[in-house]
Parts: sequence; C-alpha cells; structure tokens
Amino acid sequence: MTFRLVLDPPPIDTPRVLFDLSRLWRREKRPFGTGVDRIDLALGLGLVNSFGPDCLFVHATRTGPALIPHQLGRALLEGLEHRWGGQRSPARSAPRALTEVLGRARGAIGGWQDLATPDTTYVNACHSGLPLRPRGLDRIDPRRRMRRLAYIHDLIPIEFPEYQTPRGRERLARFLSALVSAPIRFLTNSVDTACRLRAHIEASGWQAEAIETLTPRVIASIQPAETAAMRQPLQPFLQGHAPYFIAIGTIEPRKNHLLLLNLWRELAAEGCTQHLVVVGRRGWENEMVVDMLERCSAIAPYVTEFGDLNDNEMIALLARARALLMPSFAEGLCLPVLEAGAIGTPVIVSDLPALREIAPAGTVFLNPLDGPSWKREVLSRAA
Repeated sequence: MTFRLVLDPPPIDTPRVLFDLSRLWRREKRPFGTGVDRIDLALGLGLVNSFGPDCLFVHATRTGPALIPHQLGRALLEGLEHRWGGQRSPARSAPRALTEVLGRARGAIGGWQDLATPDTTYVNACHSGLPLRPRGLDRIDPRRRMRRLAYIHDLIPIEFPEYQTPRGRERLARFLSALVSAPIRFLTNSVDTACRLRAHIEASGWQAEAIETLTPRVIASIQPAETAAMRQPLQPFLQGHAPYFIAIGTIEPRKNHLLLLNLWRELAAEGCTQHLVVVGRRGWENEMVVDMLERCSAIAPYVTEFGDLNDNEMIALLARARALLMPSFAEGLCLPVLEAGAIGTPVIVSDLPALREIAPAGTVFLNPLDGPSWKREVLSRAA
C-alpha cells in the first residue's frame, strides 16, 4: 500500500508559472519530507503537469535568485517524489553549486526581464524562498508586474509563538509582508487557516485579491513493484511486534508528545504493556521529551522512536496501528489524519477546528490537556 497526495489545479490563468523551489532545493538529500514539504512537492509536480515547459523555477540562494530551467527543476521534484516514496531516484540531478551559479547568470543576462510580465504567476508554497530574502521579489520583478499566488499552511508562528522558535513569528510576518507588497491571491490548506489568514490580513491593513481553500486529498493505492524493502530496524519491528499505537509528526512543542510519554509511563506503572511508536524527526525546544525518550527506563520497553522513515515505511506502520494519536495544541491541517482515514486506521485527535474539517468518520476528539480521557481511549482499544 502507498499514498498519493493530490491537490486540485490551483486557480492560475496566466500561460506561464515561476515556482519557488527554495525549500525543496534544500531538502534534496533528505530521506523523508514533512507535511509542508509534501504539499509543496505536490503543488510543484501539479504545475509541471499542467504547464509543461512553461513551468520554470526559482531558487533563493544566499547571493541572489537563481533561475532554474524546467528540466532541472522537474528532475529535482521527481527525484524527491521517488526518494520520499522509498523508490530509486529516476535520475541524478545536476551539481547544486554549478546549477546555482548558472541560474544566477541566467537571471542576470535578461532571464528575469523576460519572465517578469503579467503573463507569469509567481507561485510559493514553502513559507520561505524569495519573500524572506532582502528585496527578493523585487530583484526579479522590480516593477511588480508578475501575478502572485501563495499557499499558506498555517499561522501558528504568529498566533502561537510559544510553540515555535523565537525567530518563527518574525519570519512568517516578514514572509507575508513581502508577498502582499503587490496584488496576490492566497490558497490555504483548510477553511480554518483561511479564516485565520483573513483576520490577520485585515488586522494588518493589507489587501489580498482572494483567499481560497485548496485542501489536499490522500489516495491509497497498490504499492509499486519497484519499491524498496523496509529498512532495518523497521523490518524486524513490523514482523515481530504486537499491535501498537502511533504518533506521527515532527517532535516539537505543539505536537504535545509529552502527554503521550507521561501517559505511557503511567500505563507501564500499572502493568499495561501497550506499545507506542513515535514517528518524526526531532525538532526544537523539546529537551524534556528527548530526555524521556532517551533516559526514561520506565517507558523504554514500550516506546519505539523512528526518525527518518520514507512515506511507504510510515504507511506500513500506520496501517498496522491500533490507532493514530495526535494530541496537538494547534494544527493547520495534519496530513497523518488524512492518511489514517485513507487506510482505515482509527484516529484519536485534539478537538481543533482544522482537524474537524478533515477527520474521518468515527474519529474521537479530545481536549489535548485531558490526560484521563486519552488514557481511557487507549485502554478501550488495548487487547
């Protein structure tokens, strides 16, 4: 079984697009992608399919914007799609340093002038790239003639800065401010995110041509024959382990892993042998969670952490789980909930507006601070 992330075609009426590849360019060697990465990738691949050679790419390097030709950008996207899906990459991409140098040269000799017209839409789905560089957008479009379209995943750094790094709020505010310096349309991953974005734009005195929702869909399909076998140590875990519960997502404060780890410590003290699998890379400001994962002997026999799984490996774990547990304090969307719904894994999540929009039938919604309720739900599904 594998997943395919699907986005409907975005509302673009120009004959040409310029897709900001900056985030995915930096992710080229990563074995897996975050939720934002995967939506960014799905949108980029969709533009390649819709516009063909009229889909060009820009990468915001430290020394200036680099114009990436269609074939090179497409090769990067397809390589990421295969790698994150656990398959062999279809082709090696060009050397990064040389591509960046040539890309800056292409822009300097007139490439941006040819692109910076009302016939081009600049598309950003990465919360980074040109808008975070000094005068980044003005360097390629000084007269601000290009159309702009941005996909917003959440406003969590602005609305809940306590769950982010200290720079998170400033970065997102600067990103949005740069985008609204010219007429722009926004897409969001949920109605809840759209409402929050609209309120923030109005409060800031900004203008937007439109704010629309384009929620991704997850389609389960048969695993392709060329998909690589599960790697160690996942393979023996899947072959020999009893059913378990699973939590998926970057280990960061808003995901509330601490509730689950303390719950599992309590269950272990009571003689309950249910297992918890934690899937996701370690993020920021999580000293207590990391300390429990590494040093708490009480939960060590009952909690397993996987930090670098590709999509197919994660799906294999999710499909065998008793339930997906997501006690988040804030979410813009949450792809694991869509994925669990696609394969029929039960879902227990925090009662958040964005999750209400996408959760499958039968989902249990709980307060993220109500530990006893989470414990009851886990025990009700225990063997």
